[in-house]
Formats: sequence, structure tokens, C-alpha cells
Amino acid sequence: MSIWNVAGRWARSIVQQPPASSTANEARTKDGAGASSGSAQAKDSFTPSPSPGPSPTRPDLSGGANEGPSGYSKPVHADELPDIQSGTGVLTLNLANGAGSEYRTAKNREEQAELIRETGATIAGFQEVDIGVDRSGNANTALDIARHLNPAFEAFKSGTVPTVGLHEDAPATAIRKGADGTTLYQTPEGTLVTGESFSGDDKSIKGDTGADATYGNAIYVGAPDKVVDAYTVTLPAAESGGPAVSSKEDLAALGDGKLTESERKALGERNEALRKNSPSEPRTALVTRVVGPDGQEKSIINVHLAAGKEGAGLREKQLQFLAEVARAEAKGPPARELVVMGDFNDSTENVGKALEGAGLHRVVGGKKANGDNFDQVWVSGGLDTHNAAQVKTDGVSDHAHAGYAIIH
Repeated sequence: MSIWNVAGRWARSIVQQPPASSTANEARTKDGAGASSGSAQAKDSFTPSPSPGPSPTRPDLSGGANEGPSGYSKPVHADELPDIQSGTGVLTLNLANGAGSEYRTAKNREEQAELIRETGATIAGFQEVDIGVDRSGNANTALDIARHLNPAFEAFKSGTVPTVGLHEDAPATAIRKGADGTTLYQTPEGTLVTGESFSGDDKSIKGDTGADATYGNAIYVGAPDKVVDAYTVTLPAAESGGPAVSSKEDLAALGDGKLTESERKALGERNEALRKNSPSEPRTALVTRVVGPDGQEKSIINVHLAAGKEGAGLREKQLQFLAEVARAEAKGPPARELVVMGDFNDSTENVGKALEGAGLHRVVGGKKANGDNFDQVWVSGGLDTHNAAQVKTDGVSDHAHAGYAIIH
């Protein structure tokens, strides 16, 4: 069977509660993030910008009629979100595997899974994913979370699931590896996609120099949505000069239909050259195309950009490149709606300078330039969104919030 023959659905249920008023979480300090507190700050963090594109009238999932996007004006805990009546919950969460040992434990991964389960999200983007790294006990941290979310992923604990090339035929449950650094852990109930930013032999991961130790991003996609393609593209590694990234023509070819084996191989060669020769920590965008019950293909793009004040110029260049990735994915063919999310390490104002020109608008992330607003969700104009919120992580990450929204 092929990966595209996905059946069944994993169900979830939470108790609907009204949003509770609270002050903002204690601020992140990582990557030079400043402190933030108080209800005014929280309100800014949770007010979605208006959609510039078409957005059909849909019922407000919290109870009343509403046209266009809706969101929370205060921080919320995951169990305060209404049950999802229609649409798909999407979430971005930094796993903080690069932040501290307290975030790299099996118990913390279980708590991260519980946070996701409580939101009801069935599409989740992760940053700072360790796979086979000494500091995380050689675990696949994203797969551990998927296993807690969805019993179908228990199959990968056995060590007997076959591994095949991403362009080869595969059974319903399989590990599929691509030459570009993308791996799919597929089951009939959902798929986990991981994208390598770099491995230990490219750049030491806290002393681990093994080629099998990798660090990067991941996207979990639960049924009924199914993954139809995915790829990893390395972002610019220097403000000027440096190794060549994928050109506009390269990106247009990637966006045009499903990737061919030769296109993926060429992408892998460009990615590897960037990883090996990067003057800074290699960063990537993980692009995952999904099809829902409506048959429409969407692209979910998960990113983790350069950090700190010293990385401002490089982030700007990475954002310009990301906008080109978004344009190529939106154009297709087929034409696709987009969700772009992740840890942008920057203000929504700066991010918007690049992404708004690519037809995207802000759903999660406030205007103030501090760490509480780095975890953002942007969507294209054809997607309607509801109940957008920055969800309190309650200590399972060094980020105060996870970004969340329901998309239609």
C-alpha cells in the first residue's frame, strides 16, 4: 500500500469551558527575549489581524455567529479552549530540546503530548526536535510525543517497522526516508514528518558528533487529514555570501506537483552543502502537504529562524526566502492554501514585512517584539480561522506560549 491510502480517525474530546482571564506568563529569556506582563500585554498578544482575503461566514465555535477570524483577548490554558465542532486545530510548539535538560525528559514529552491533546489540535508543528542525540537519551523526541497522542505510533517501538525510500511503495505502517533529510513515520491513523536541519557530523549537537544524531523540525498530522508530500529546504545561512540556497526556479519546480525523485535528490545536495558550510546554526523550513476530507490540498510550513539580536539581518534574509517558498507552494499546481507557523524569533511586524507580500496574514502573535510573541501562525486569505490563541505551555517548554487556531 502507498502512504496515500490512509484510513480511520483518531478522536479526542475535551470539556468546553469559557476563556479565563489571566495575566501573561512569565517571559522567555532565551534568544534575548525581554520580559512581559499585565493584561494589556496579553491582549496585544491575542488579537488576530483582519484577513485581507476571502473568508466565508461560519459559526463562531465558541457559541455565537461570527464573520471572519476570531480569537482570545487573554491568555488561555489548553483545557479552556472550546471543543472543536468543525475544522482542524493547528498548533505550533517549541519542544525546547536545545534549551535545558528539564525539557528533554520522557515525562516532559508526555506532558507536551497532553498539552496538544487538550487543545484538540490534530496538526502540530514542532521545533527543536532531537533524534538520536545523546542529550535526549537518543530518543526521537517528536515520535515520542506522537506515540502519546496516537496509539498507532506504538508500532515504531518494536523496531520491526520497515524503512523504505520516500519514492518507493510501502506498507500502511512504514518509515519512509528522503534524500533531502525528510522522514515520514506513516500509519493508517496519521503521519509524523521530520525534517533535518543538521546532524552531528555537520555541527556538533552539544558534543554529539554522530551522523545519526539530528536536530530540526517536525509536523504531526492526524487522521482524517493525510500527508500527500513533504520536503525540507534549508534557509539562508549568512547575511551575505555563503552557500547558495535553492533559487526561485528551484522552488517553483518543487511547488509544481509532487516532487520527483530527481528533484528531491538535487534538493538534498543543496541542503547538505548548506549544512556542511554554514557559518551559523543551519535552519530549515519543513513543508508538508495535506489533504482533508474536502479533497483540497494545503501546505503546512513549519520554521525555526535565526535567534538573537545578532541574527536580525540573517532572519530578514531567511524571511525573504520563506516568502518565496510560500509563493511557490501557493501557486502549485495545484493551487494551495497555506499555514505558515513556528518559532520566528522576531516580532510579527518584521515577519509581516515579508509574509504579507506573499499573501499571508497574522492569526497568532502580538505586535510587541518580545519572546512571548515569537511563536506565530500565519495563513493565506482563503482559510477561515477561529478561536486563535496563544496557549499557556505551563512549563513544558521554555516558550511561554504555543500558537493555536482552528482552520477551515
